[in-house]
Amino acid sequence: MKAVVIDSKNMLKMVDTDKPQATDSKLVIKVERAGICGSDLHIWENGTPAGLIMGHEFSGTIVEPGSARQFQPGDRVTAIPGNPCMECKNCKSQLLNLCVHNLDDAPGITTPGAFAEYVAVSPVVVHKLPDNLSMDEGAMVEPSSVALHSVRLGHVAPGDKVLIVGAGIIGLLCAAWARICGASYIALSELNPVRREKALAYGDVDEVFDAAEPKLQKKLLGLTDGGFDKTFECAGPAPAVQAAIGATGYNGTVVLVGVNYSLVPISTMRVNLREIDIRGSYGFTAEEFQMSLDFMARGVLKTKRFVDEMIGLDGLQTAFEKLHDPAGSSVKILVKPY
Repeated sequence: MKAVVIDSKNMLKMVDTDKPQATDSKLVIKVERAGICGSDLHIWENGTPAGLIMGHEFSGTIVEPGSARQFQPGDRVTAIPGNPCMECKNCKSQLLNLCVHNLDDAPGITTPGAFAEYVAVSPVVVHKLPDNLSMDEGAMVEPSSVALHSVRLGHVAPGDKVLIVGAGIIGLLCAAWARICGASYIALSELNPVRREKALAYGDVDEVFDAAEPKLQKKLLGLTDGGFDKTFECAGPAPAVQAAIGATGYNGTVVLVGVNYSLVPISTMRVNLREIDIRGSYGFTAEEFQMSLDFMARGVLKTKRFVDEMIGLDGLQTAFEKLHDPAGSSVKILVKPY
């Protein structure tokens, strides 16, 4: 089958490789759509592990169910990109997203993923797509669930004033979920002017701000009478984290959704004086994955609007370069392997 693998730093390569086979623990899915995620970009930047087939946001059709009797060839599905052990302390507490072995077998992250014609996954993490959900939407369930988990960790409630830092796909989905949860005012800060305009046009955000604007923190504190109730940092760089904390009000909550592999200095004085709650967010639960499916199927969460472009496997290198460009306009690019 055709697949795209990591070749080196910032470089992908098309290869011919063996099609995966169904086993007692894996079924095989023909990939119909796959999304490019921010974590894919991090792996691409580092160029390791060489030879990895990335792609952990996907939808497709089962071709070989193996021993999984709950599925049939032709079933339209999506999947959670992990494989919880069900034995560790976190699994036994139903914190499956925090399984200490979850990344031992994570399609597209540590094992072959969906930037290929076929992918093999554990049937335990496979979910059937509702009949009215398209393959495009099926590939958006995973990032939607990441955002849902973050918003639930932040306990967004009706009437809350919410700030989103960063207008990538996760930030935009956090805004969508915050609106669904009843936030009365949602602001977004972003360096890229094109992405600010797009965020406003999607309709979930009330107001956008240039993250580089001098004295932006003072302006935001004034607009919100002392700071936001809930802030979602969805970018990762140190200035974004610091800005998120600085714009949060007394007894407010900051959820760190973006990832930074380096140490980030913060003002503990500000955190202490305002008694700000800082939460980390990682992945999502199976319940939240199903909740995303349900809300999308009922038309409450609309994700098609975020898709900018559909490409083939041969367009992946260019797509990564577009998404990596700080001045680029793309929010979400989907891959159609065939």
